[in-house]
Amino acid sequence: MRVEQEIFDELEILSAQEGFWEVVAFFCCKDTFIYSSNGNLDRETFEQVFDKIRLSRTELSTLIGLACKSGFNDKKLELHELKEKSELVWQLLDELHHSFYPSLDIEALSAKFDNKDSDDILDFGEFIRDINPSIDKNHFMREAIFYGGDGVFKHQYRDLAKRRYSLDEDWIEANKGFRISQAVDVISAIEQIQLEKVNTAVSSVEGWPLPHHLPLFSFDVSEVVRQSSLKEGIVRAVIAAFSAKAEEGMRCFKSVDDFNHKNAFPIIKVDEDNFVSFQAYSLWEALYENPFFWFNADDAYKVIASDNRGVFTEDFTAERLALVFGEENVRTNIDIFDGKDKAGEIDVLVTFGEFAIVVQAKSKKLTIEARKGNSKQLEGDFKKAIQDAYDQAHLCSQLLQKEGYVYKDESGNEVNIQSGFKTIFPVCIVSDHFPALSAQARYFLKYQTTDVIKHPYVMDVFLIDMITEILPSPLWVLDYLIKRSDYGDSLFSNHELVILSTYIKQNLYFDENPDLVMLDDDISVDLELVMLARRDGYEGEITPEGLLNAHKNTHIGSIIDDIELSTDYGLQQLGFLFLSLGSDTIDLLNEAISKMVAQFKKDHRNHDISLPFSEGKTGLTIHCNENDNDTASRRLISHCEKRKYTYKAESWVGCCFSPNQGRFRFASYHEGKWVESDEMEKLVADLKPTSSAVSIKDIKKLSFGQKPKITHEKIGRNEPCPCGSGKKYKRCCINP
Repeated sequence: MRVEQEIFDELEILSAQEGFWEVVAFFCCKDTFIYSSNGNLDRETFEQVFDKIRLSRTELSTLIGLACKSGFNDKKLELHELKEKSELVWQLLDELHHSFYPSLDIEALSAKFDNKDSDDILDFGEFIRDINPSIDKNHFMREAIFYGGDGVFKHQYRDLAKRRYSLDEDWIEANKGFRISQAVDVISAIEQIQLEKVNTAVSSVEGWPLPHHLPLFSFDVSEVVRQSSLKEGIVRAVIAAFSAKAEEGMRCFKSVDDFNHKNAFPIIKVDEDNFVSFQAYSLWEALYENPFFWFNADDAYKVIASDNRGVFTEDFTAERLALVFGEENVRTNIDIFDGKDKAGEIDVLVTFGEFAIVVQAKSKKLTIEARKGNSKQLEGDFKKAIQDAYDQAHLCSQLLQKEGYVYKDESGNEVNIQSGFKTIFPVCIVSDHFPALSAQARYFLKYQTTDVIKHPYVMDVFLIDMITEILPSPLWVLDYLIKRSDYGDSLFSNHELVILSTYIKQNLYFDENPDLVMLDDDISVDLELVMLARRDGYEGEITPEGLLNAHKNTHIGSIIDDIELSTDYGLQQLGFLFLSLGSDTIDLLNEAISKMVAQFKKDHRNHDISLPFSEGKTGLTIHCNENDNDTASRRLISHCEKRKYTYKAESWVGCCFSPNQGRFRFASYHEGKWVESDEMEKLVADLKPTSSAVSIKDIKKLSFGQKPKITHEKIGRNEPCPCGSGKKYKRCCINP
């Protein structure tokens, strides 16, 4: 197998030939647009994006950079020439990808794998290095960085750029001649012009490929002025900020890891009025990324810009979390004092009942040397951007569990914050898209967990934007954070959007509890379609199919709706339990509640069902009655304690349901280590057994109409009848 540089050099020689720009345009036309025969953007159509034969955006950027090294060339190719050159390019890029992987002795690998226990191979990198000690983690990191896919939607670059640079607008207008909102209009116009050209070209010919592809990516200033309705001066100013001549800055582009000037200046200048831009995504990314470099060139302003960048990261994170948890539960810039000494500081703190989210925000970028796989630089960048933030988050998480500390806001005012949280999530957030961020966290992050402090979650502002957009309430966000944290490093994906999509799609549930799960990018199709409907106005559902709407218009769904905003720990545990159950069990519970309601309307008596869940060492009891709250609560608590003891469970959840209103009334939560008790043994002696293997068929056969056992306790004539009718005893079972 040839080495990477040999393949790159051959690509560069090929790129210098006349007609190569047409080859690049062909691939961009084929691989950056979605084609639909019926005009609908549905799941089947959108899956084209994840076709393995499509070139990745980084591969296309490499081809664009190589084409520019030899200057602009618009020579047309005959169909057979285009086919021949395109096939060769594709083969070279495929070979280039394989050259990223180190050579392995497959026989030795298989033998080693057969002799390993599953618990020993969670770190695949360590396992591979057992076979070939010369391999280090940077072999894998370079591949993940270059081929890892995009964890950001282009509309997020568009929308967050306006928010990110809101404090810098005056500088941008004074020094660049436009405002960010105007740059958005210009880029949107360029994208729309190209889309219309492609649609016109495709509809006017039969078959593929098109006669000529390069004109589809070409435009002039007058076209953008007409499409954007902006003044020509502003349009030219925006284009100037993101454009350069083809050869400009490309001399240093000698390997795939080198700085590609055309990523920073994705509009290629042909002459004063005519331009070429191959990838709309790169334009939006440049809008989000480039101002950082503009500011850095101004010694008088770069410190202010740096401060503004930090403010954006913290404020945006707080705003998004406040949309879910409420402004009253989200605080920024909290200093923790031990006497007069500052012990820690939290950028963003969410407190919600017994849960806390400790966020440390950073605005560091991944350097070019790190992207090349330079071991020291990669780990150094990670330490500055992530490890330092995590260490601070972990320290503050520890302090939150202790008494005696004083909390103050940025104005120096004391803030009342409880101690003794049951669960704390340390979260590290960066403001830029870090390629292969989850992979870097898996390999480099040094962390500690406890029963309270969960596995750290490393993310960027784009992911917090997605989580708070898609998950509708505190219950859902906390449930996701718990489940994502519980999987720790055992979920492998190119980016966290895939894991979020898997939660929505199948509740992060996998058969047979695997030790290691690898997730493909195409899992995120439904999520991407929903975001296009929400952010870009495309027709379609605004909630992805799966967990979020699985319980809609059911008894369990209505209970979740009633409790999803609550800070009460017991209600949250009831919600988490429901969100952890499979569809069959949820169907069973809905059927049972329906039968209990129907039976109550016949006999006006109490009815209940209990189910143990051995894997979680927990269980559920549902009471269906109209007793007064005190009586109903006492009975539910007693029943739950008995069931918890019987099954030696660590926790048990109770739920009281109103048959008349068809709604949830209240919950009861019980947790604690099981201890044998003579008193409890007597209390549960006559308790009916339940089965953990109850099926929906069993529920359909089950009758809730049996006459209750006669109690030997003396009941006052004016007390509520124990049958659950709601009547006084003297007017019910004494005189039926």
